[in-house]
Amino acid sequence: MAAASLASRARGAVIGGLVADAAAVPCHWCYDTTKLADHLKSARRGPAFCDPPGNVFYTPPPGGFSCYGDQTMALLESLVACEGKLNVDDYASRLEGKFGKASAYEVEAVDLENWPELKKNPTDADGNVIEAERKWSMPLSGPWRHGSVKGFLKQYVVEKKKPSECGSSDEQVDGCCKVPPLVALLAGQPALLPTVDTAVRVTQNTDKASAFACGFARVLEKLVLGTPTVSEAIAAAQADLANPDRVFKTTLDDDVAANLGRVVGEFAGMPHSEVGMKLKPESAGFPFAGLA
Repeated sequence: MAAASLASRARGAVIGGLVADAAAVPCHWCYDTTKLADHLKSARRGPAFCDPPGNVFYTPPPGGFSCYGDQTMALLESLVACEGKLNVDDYASRLEGKFGKASAYEVEAVDLENWPELKKNPTDADGNVIEAERKWSMPLSGPWRHGSVKGFLKQYVVEKKKPSECGSSDEQVDGCCKVPPLVALLAGQPALLPTVDTAVRVTQNTDKASAFACGFARVLEKLVLGTPTVSEAIAAAQADLANPDRVFKTTLDDDVAANLGRVVGEFAGMPHSEVGMKLKPESAGFPFAGLA
């Protein structure tokens, strides 16, 4: 019975993440919460699986994944094909298949001379797009390739680098979308965190992306193994990060532990939109940078 419950929680971690991703896609990157609220007033369904979509950046099919969900699927498919082993050559190949030139991400707006970037719309002296010369507009007629994946593709496809050498310099939260399949596979095993680190660095070869993905993996692992609440799982992960004898360490473990503590301290009971605004870096000019 205990083994069945463990398997159920492991499946839930993966399937729940994928369903949540698909549910969020129609409102993905809707940064302005006031505009989103106005859109939802007239929507037939939403915000989950919002109909019509409020997404102004790209146009996925109904029930389709975001660029994050597609990364999860690429890793999950690779783990299955490689019989439960992380094979970075297979994984990188599947990422190319999911996001490369033969994929749905190869939309008309892509600049073939500066692949995989989008074409540059001509601008005037003030930086405004010259509408008569515009080459593309949003929403794109398909999914959106984002920074870390474009950085990976440039090095893997264009520069022909090995998977261990093609991770981008991106430090964003993408690493966390690699976590559920690996936790489901390796929860309770010493190989979990080193494997998370290796998988993340295929697309994001940065200490910050890896360290925070490993922090998330510690929390999710506790839940899959039976810790009853998120708060307790976070507390247990913080204790692990403070243990000087822990087997796996990163240079940012203290920073990860401190930020996990904010979830159950500073942010407890706070609406997600308010949390996002509090996370805005002081140096960011974009007012919704925290929500991003």
